[in-house]
Amino acid sequence: MAEKIWVTAAEAAEITGYNPRYIAQIASKFWKQPENERAIKVRKRSFWYEVWLPDLVAYAESRGPYKKTEIGA
Repeated sequence: MAEKIWVTAAEAAEITGYNPRYIAQIASKFWKQPENERAIKVRKRSFWYEVWLPDLVAYAESRGPYKKTEIGA
C-alpha cells in the first residue's frame, strides 16, 4: 500500500521506476479529464504536476512494467 501523499513527477519516477517525462505525460493526460473521471488524482502547480501516490501506484500495477516506447523513445 502506498503512502497517502502528493508527489512530483521526479518523486513518482523514483518510486515507480517510470521515467519522469512519462509521469508528467500521464499527469497532463489525466489533468485534461473531468476530475471525477480521472484514474489518478492530479493537481497542477505553477510549472509542474503533482499526483496522488496511491492512485499512481495502482495505475502502475495495472499497466505493468514501464516500456520506453510509451514516451516515444
